Amino acid sequence: MAPKPQFYLKFSASQDVSLPTRLYPAKSFKDLVLNLEGIMGIGNILKKHLTLLILVMISSQAKSSEQTDASWVQLLSANKLPSNEQSYCYTDEKGHAHGSNLDLRIRLASVSKLLTSLWAIEKLGLNYKYETKLFIKGSNLHIQGSLDPFLGNEKMFFLLSQLNDLGYTKFNTITFDKIIQINPDAENHSDQYPLITRASNARNLKMYFNTKNWAPEFLAEYTRIAKLSKGRFRPIVQFEIGDVQYVDTNPYENDKEARLLTLSSPMLYKYLKEINVESNNYAAHTIFLQLGGTPDFEKFLSDRYSKTSDSIHFYTGSGLPLVVNGVRYDNYATCSIMIELIAALKESIERQGRKLEDIVAVPGSDAGTFSNRTFPADYTNAFVAKTGTLMHTSTLAGAMSTQKGFSFFGVFNQSTDIEGSKNVQNAMVRSLMTEMGGPLVFNYVVDPFHTYNGDNVKIFKENLLY
Repeated sequence: MAPKPQFYLKFSASQDVSLPTRLYPAKSFKDLVLNLEGIMGIGNILKKHLTLLILVMISSQAKSSEQTDASWVQLLSANKLPSNEQSYCYTDEKGHAHGSNLDLRIRLASVSKLLTSLWAIEKLGLNYKYETKLFIKGSNLHIQGSLDPFLGNEKMFFLLSQLNDLGYTKFNTITFDKIIQINPDAENHSDQYPLITRASNARNLKMYFNTKNWAPEFLAEYTRIAKLSKGRFRPIVQFEIGDVQYVDTNPYENDKEARLLTLSSPMLYKYLKEINVESNNYAAHTIFLQLGGTPDFEKFLSDRYSKTSDSIHFYTGSGLPLVVNGVRYDNYATCSIMIELIAALKESIERQGRKLEDIVAVPGSDAGTFSNRTFPADYTNAFVAKTGTLMHTSTLAGAMSTQKGFSFFGVFNQSTDIEGSKNVQNAMVRSLMTEMGGPLVFNYVVDPFHTYNGDNVKIFKENLLY
């Protein structure tokens, strides 16, 4: 639920009124006066003074969102968006939440990825790495997967190049286990989660490891990626294999004659950054499934934040809808819950030694889904945010670094007018930033993303199994 206004009056003993020094809380002005009247028998004169004082308190709180509310109403009217289906909220310098329809249940779209990120770093840690093990004995290779969500073209090309560097150019057999997940398009945006099976994994391994059968466009893709690696890849790779099979157990487990190599991923926070900048649906949902999917996420929210499915529920980790028997199900939450959990995301990241901008896109610096969105130049490196777009939903949520402090915000538009919704969101960012005294720029430099780690396969945990 959204934070409700709380009223507190503090009284001290004086010559005029003898009252104990304490705080008296109440949910409303009326309740406060009635409670004090009943408890202490205060008279009409004191009630008049209380009324005036409390009205001043209410007025000062209301003014903090008066201008943003006016902007919101004007923008919805100008873009012909029905107000009862839209929601916005933000926190002021004291952490109080303001906005419109704060407790309205709204579709999240790809803003969901912020909470998938929260779950991942709380369960795995920011420095977690996916480690795909390579067991080599003679001319045979066994691959032990790690559910790496970015095991696609770039990482598989890197593996081939590294194996060539180690002198490997041919395997008679390649075996693999049930937790390897190869998706050639892992880095690309997709609107549908791919079907990955044992057969598809075998087919893809044959495709990668038989370089003489590469189609011209596939060879061109390797060349393109190799050039971007700045010397990390060989200009040309050569490989051939015989058979590729799925196996239930590792044939070289504890085999003293087998050689073990490890293909390590970057730290998890770099994966999450890429997911949030590019809105990578495949990688986000793969991590969501790895962590346990919908039931485990629901338990996480309940145990950690006391949230229940009546106000927040995820069907996917990406924000894409789940369709079952022709019925569509979308992730949902409320604006107040979202800014609360984005605040929790910031706390979790900082507790682990990083900053929010290490995980979430920085408009004006990071491209991705913000490539075609324009904000004032002085907002660059002053806020982080995640976008979301579906056929009937457009969303924006994140956090602002302002002169008055950090402000968490969300703008959720439920409409098929995506352009109009984005206009509202862009304008509300300006309104909220102005309300909070303007931007306070933080230090940030874009770090190019690669799916492979900085270490070479040949020097990362290369050893013999003893």
